[in-house]
Amino acid sequence: MNYSELNKTQVRCIDAYISLRPELSAQPTITRPEVEELHSKLYAERANGGLKIGYPMWLVKNDKLGRGIYEFPAPELDSIPVLERSKPAAKVKADKAQAKVEAQAKIEQEDKEFFTDLKEYGIMETT
Repeated sequence: MNYSELNKTQVRCIDAYISLRPELSAQPTITRPEVEELHSKLYAERANGGLKIGYPMWLVKNDKLGRGIYEFPAPELDSIPVLERSKPAAKVKADKAQAKVEAQAKIEQEDKEFFTDLKEYGIMETT
């Protein structure tokens, strides 16, 4: 999904989201809670004469990258090919699994050092 390929209504929605959160102009993804938060803000502003922007089902219906993570057609990323913008869901899962393994290894190392210190200072008996 490219910004240049969006229709007029979709462009207006993306521009409204970017006006609320400028960092979205270069962000390749958006989460469902972010979409709902931005929609709620725009809906609240509508009562005071703000733009009428509907819920972007077109944004969250397709282009799902992971659970609750969707591709965001940021204007600054328009020239970058879609495949290079964000990681596929399988890569995200692999990265999370690797992070868990590394975290577990760090915890085990800290535990080993802790018990070594306890033995060294005579607090815990060696068996």
